[in-house]
Amino acid sequence: MMEQDFRSVITEQRKNKVAQKWNGTVYDYIGLVHKNPEIANFAPGRVYDMIMKHGTEDVEEQFKIAGYEDLVRYKFFDDKIYGTLEPIHDIMRFLKASARRTETGKRILIMVGPVASGKSTIASLIKRGLEMDDRPIYAITDCPLHEEPLHAIPYEQRPVWEEQLGVKIEGDLCPVCQQKLDSKEFIDEKGHVKWEELPVEKIILSEQRRTGIGTFQPSDPKSQDISELIGSINMSKLARYSEADPRAYDFQGELEVANRGIIEYIEILKADVKFHYTLLTVAQEQKIKAPKFPQIYIDEVILSHTNETEFDTFKADKKNEALHDRMYPVFVPWNLRVDDEIKIYEKMIRESDFRGVHIGPMTLKVAAQFAVLSRLIPSKRVRNLIEKMKIYNGEVTEEFKKTDIDLKVMIAEGRAQSEGRSGISPRFIINALNVALGSKEEKNCINAIDILRALKNNFSHSIGINEEEVTKYINLLMGDKDSIISEYIEIAKKEVNMAFLHAYDDQATELFNRYMMNVDAFCEKTKVLDSVTGEYSSPDEKLMRSIEELIGIPTQSKTEFRNGIYVRMAKLLKSGKPFTFKDYAPLKEAIEKKLMHDLQNVVDMSVANVTTSPKATKRREDSLKRLMENGYCEHCGNMLLKFVGEVLRKTS
Repeated sequence: MMEQDFRSVITEQRKNKVAQKWNGTVYDYIGLVHKNPEIANFAPGRVYDMIMKHGTEDVEEQFKIAGYEDLVRYKFFDDKIYGTLEPIHDIMRFLKASARRTETGKRILIMVGPVASGKSTIASLIKRGLEMDDRPIYAITDCPLHEEPLHAIPYEQRPVWEEQLGVKIEGDLCPVCQQKLDSKEFIDEKGHVKWEELPVEKIILSEQRRTGIGTFQPSDPKSQDISELIGSINMSKLARYSEADPRAYDFQGELEVANRGIIEYIEILKADVKFHYTLLTVAQEQKIKAPKFPQIYIDEVILSHTNETEFDTFKADKKNEALHDRMYPVFVPWNLRVDDEIKIYEKMIRESDFRGVHIGPMTLKVAAQFAVLSRLIPSKRVRNLIEKMKIYNGEVTEEFKKTDIDLKVMIAEGRAQSEGRSGISPRFIINALNVALGSKEEKNCINAIDILRALKNNFSHSIGINEEEVTKYINLLMGDKDSIISEYIEIAKKEVNMAFLHAYDDQATELFNRYMMNVDAFCEKTKVLDSVTGEYSSPDEKLMRSIEELIGIPTQSKTEFRNGIYVRMAKLLKSGKPFTFKDYAPLKEAIEKKLMHDLQNVVDMSVANVTTSPKATKRREDSLKRLMENGYCEHCGNMLLKFVGEVLRKTS
């Protein structure tokens, strides 16, 4: 029965899969191109269209800084890489220019950025995307370079076929295919070349099969040979063929393997300079010069990457001017948004065996905040880096409410100062996370306190961070002011306060009703009836202001604020819906802050275990249940209460 179930799964998977096998001739292929010119696309166009096929979506206007007014999110990269909107947009601009056969497209695309910024991930995603792309691609049968079949058409005949098919035919046959076409098999009795009879097959781009996707990685400059890029003479075949015979050549260099697709050039600037010279003609002329062979036409995207230190050294060396002119750098900094950074860690954890361990609320957030904070450049537009971090993440802060901060200007200012290209890498964070997960595996839970300790301890296991930087980062993490720990303390206290506040919902509702009764009278310009004395009096200004001041409503804005609440209440009541303090976020925040302020002593005593009264114990138990309803487990909920209790004891 189980075997039958497996068979049905396999059958279902194959049902909609397009058949991979197809064999024909150049003549048959011309018919296919006439129906669908896209199949004869150049490599850059194929890569560009593959990504665009997944679609795009607009991004918030506030992130469209100068030079990125057309910024969009490319869905191809969704849930795979985070915080790289601008770099990916730059890459797509380059690919579009390449796809349109512009001069800009005849460059080596080089991604420059710090370690773990996503350069290799972007390259891998594009390579895998080409492998998974279901659009057909065809090549001359048995060609070692999987040649575009239209290259068989003689030059003098191409203008007619370009007009007939609506495509651009550019490039030469490789030496192997040219030799085949020159053989008697394809010459008729009148001496005409029957190019249209060259056999053609359908191919699949695959790095594993070394078809259309190549990867070159530099190694020891003394032992690495240029043949790894351009191939070499196969010495075992020289007994049968001459050195100039294409059949004696091994076309297995990575540039040849990647023809029709893409080559990833890993850490390009670590390679010996002789490898770079080969790229000069590949980039500009799309040709390889192999020894004792004519130039070989190559159609592929060269996608390379390097770190900033080596790029700066390379850029400063005037001897490299020819290469400078043929490179198109795209800078890939680290992510600067906390929410995106959290997604990076969640993805890494999902792919590990720790994915079953409970991760308490705020755990990944404090780690992400530390990473982002370390990458930011100070700005005079905000009070501190914490403020800047929150604004970048789309969080409304008290400072943001009071001043008109232009996010676009701030982002552009940071970009001009290379913001995000120095600091703590995601690998540093994930190392600390993994250690924390491992040490707490028996409890099946880690919390924010665990990760804060793990991050601090991880500096003793990290290479490349000097003592001055360690001091700076430790201060950002554990300092008394404007640090991750100081920020977390405030959040932790609020979490606990809110858990205790849940037990006081009646008081919150009663406070809200009193406030609204006075607001109603204020807006209607009437009196308020005192339920105890039975007398009418003016609206209680002291009560209303005690609530409004807690959320920063200035005196001159109180009337506008109250009228806004009154209008909102009237609309809800008119539609038959009740109006509670939870229906309006600013008012909800104000009521909760007012109640917290009024009950602070009660909460502090319960959390800090200053009192052992049954009521206090019950309140603590109820607050733990509330925390568990909000994502905490019993272990991390108790740890939070214990942590806040310690904080309160130290500050009391």
